[in-house]
Amino acid sequence: MFSLILMGAFLTVILLIIGIYGLFFSARIDTLFRLKKYTANEKVHIDNPRVKENGENKHLLRIFGFLGKIIPKSSYLKKRRKKLIQAAVLMKPEEFLGVSLISAAILAFLFYLISKSIIIAVIFLPIGFVIPELIIGSRKSKRMRKINSQLPEALNIISNGLRAGFSFNQALGVVTNEISGPISEEFKKVLRDNALGKPLEEALSNMSERTDDEDLDMVITALIIQRQVGGNLAEVLDTISETIRERVRIKSEIKTLTAQGRISGVIVSLLPFILAIALSIINPGYLTVLFTTFIGKLMIVVGIVLQLAGIFILTRLVDIKV
Repeated sequence: MFSLILMGAFLTVILLIIGIYGLFFSARIDTLFRLKKYTANEKVHIDNPRVKENGENKHLLRIFGFLGKIIPKSSYLKKRRKKLIQAAVLMKPEEFLGVSLISAAILAFLFYLISKSIIIAVIFLPIGFVIPELIIGSRKSKRMRKINSQLPEALNIISNGLRAGFSFNQALGVVTNEISGPISEEFKKVLRDNALGKPLEEALSNMSERTDDEDLDMVITALIIQRQVGGNLAEVLDTISETIRERVRIKSEIKTLTAQGRISGVIVSLLPFILAIALSIINPGYLTVLFTTFIGKLMIVVGIVLQLAGIFILTRLVDIKV
């Protein structure tokens, strides 16, 4: 019963934050909605918009940004900015840092309510700080996989367009019209930057930084070299496309063969928590000794550390590079 009360309190805090977000951040939401509406025809994604300061202090993300500015700017913020762009998240690095700080505080407070121990709360501080980072990393990985899966088709369209007599920019335009998704957005950015006066080589290099994909890096390197020394670009793109397709096929086979290891990692990770919840429901107070004695708290800490170590080892075992 006590665990259910704590869970209810935690959900109340989350819903309260969402309510505050909707109350104070409505103007920014409207701005982003209008930007999305006006760019819908071109399907242009704005990765890090700079909204004017009019009324900005009333928004919740400005509060997050203020919290993030408490820590001096460093390479951490530069890395977060790059990762946010790669994940296509409309957030400044200072705001993301503020979200991480609040996440750490909420998780530490929750485990302090459960364990009544400041030590346990301090241990979970870094875990809460890392949770937004993991979410952004997951979103980035998903977007990169989508780009990688669309890349062979995009290269085929470009090579066919070049054989039909199109220029490279016109072939990119065909890709943006024929394919939807992140690869189309990235090529649209290249065309937009080139139309605004940026050299095509520089626009392609910027796309490589935004995507952080090995296959796309290979394609961009080949494009830049071809523009410098010449050659049959359509044939080069066909060869690269075939190579990428083979790599995707091998990765799919490896993913199938390592599925058992990944599922085992998920089960092993969730099993202790499921057993704890079940025991708390069946016999309330059975696990109280873990939270009220020093040895019990030590066992919790050791168990969490071993759990994280096991997850890390299993993840590394099934992460086979191609």
